[in-house]
Amino acid sequence: MKNQDVKLKIGAKIRLLRRQNDVTQDMLADHLGVTPQAVSRWESGICYPDMNSLPLIADYFSVTMDELLCYTNARKEQKVETYLEEAERLLNRERLTEVLELLRTALAEIPSSYRLQIEMAEVLSLYAEALAEKGDTPQIREAVRAALDEAVSFCRHILSDCTDDDLRDRTKKTLCDIYAHQLDNNAEALRIAEQLHSMSYSQEIVKATILTGDIAFVQAQKNLILFADNIWWHLYNLACVPAISGETYSREEKIAILTKSVALFELIFEDTPYFYADRLANAYRQLAILHLSSGKASDKALALDCIEKMADAAVACDERPEKAAYTSVIIHHLTYDKSEDTEAKGMSKCARLLHGMSSPIWASLRTNDRFRAAIARMIQCAESHPDEEDT
Repeated sequence: MKNQDVKLKIGAKIRLLRRQNDVTQDMLADHLGVTPQAVSRWESGICYPDMNSLPLIADYFSVTMDELLCYTNARKEQKVETYLEEAERLLNRERLTEVLELLRTALAEIPSSYRLQIEMAEVLSLYAEALAEKGDTPQIREAVRAALDEAVSFCRHILSDCTDDDLRDRTKKTLCDIYAHQLDNNAEALRIAEQLHSMSYSQEIVKATILTGDIAFVQAQKNLILFADNIWWHLYNLACVPAISGETYSREEKIAILTKSVALFELIFEDTPYFYADRLANAYRQLAILHLSSGKASDKALALDCIEKMADAAVACDERPEKAAYTSVIIHHLTYDKSEDTEAKGMSKCARLLHGMSSPIWASLRTNDRFRAAIARMIQCAESHPDEEDT
C-alpha cells in the first residue's frame, strides 16, 4: 500500500468513527492533545497520526488497531510478509540503514504487528553493533545506547502484550543477546534466559518421545540434524570464541575440538552435507588459521590441506541442489529443501569467505600454488552464483 493510500484510508476511518460516535474534531483533538487542524489534516489525507497517537485513537473509539488501520487479518499478514522479505533481502546485503527505514515505514503502517516489532528490535541491535565498531566517541556511544534502548523497548512491549509463544521466546532470546553482549548486564540476561523452556520440554524432544510410527521416526531423524547443528556451534564456540572459552584450551586442543566437529558431520551426513557444507567451510578455515599460528613449516602444509577442504566445502555449499534426499543411513528418510535453508540466501558462501582472505593471516600462503588454486576455484564459483542484487 502506498503512503498516500494509507493516509486516505486512516483519515476516512477516523472521520467515520467520529461521526458514528457524535464526536467533533475539537473533542477528539482535545482528548489527544493536538489541534483540531491536525485532526482535519488526518481526515483529508494530508498526513496521518504518529505512532503514539494511533493507539490513543483506537482506544478512544473502542476499536482495535487493525480495525482503525482498515486491515483484515489476511491482508495484514500478507503485507507484513512482504515487508519482512524485503528486509531480509537488504539484510543479506548488510544495508542496515535501509532496513531500518523500511521497518519504520512498515511499523507506521502496521504498528500492531509483533513480527515487525521483533524484526525491528533485532535490526536495531545489529545497527548498534555496527555503530560501535566505528569508534568510541561520546556521539557514537550515545547513538549506540539510543538504538539499544529502542530495541529493548520493542521487546518489552511484545512481552507485555503478545501471547504467541514462539514470538515471545524469540523476543526473550533477543533480549538475552542485547543484555549479555551489548549492555553488559549478565544478571538480566540470565534472568530472562531462565524464563525460556528447558530443552527437555521442547516440542522436538516431546514429539519424538510421545509419538509412534512414521511421525516419531521422521521427528527423531530431524532432531539429529537439529541437535548436531547445536553441538557443532558449541564445539566451534569453544575452539574459536575467546569470550566463551578464554585461554582454557591450547592451540592443539582447539584443533582437536574442531576436528571432532568435522567428524560429527561425517557421522550424521556422510557424503550429503548440503547445508552443513557451510559449517564445514567455517571449521576448515579456523583449522587453517590455527595450524598457521604455530609458524612451523609442517603446520603450514596442514593449513594448505585445510584451505583446499574449505574451498571444497564452500563450493559444495553454493552448489547445493534445490531439493535432494539425504543418503546417510541415519537420516535417509529426510529431504533437503533449499527454500527452507536460511544459509542459502544472499551472498554466496565463497564470496563471504573471500572477503576475509585478504587478511595478513594468509600472507605466508599467497604465493603457494595450492593456495592460489583454491582461491581461484572460490572466485570462479562466486562469480557463477551472483547474489540477489546482481541478478
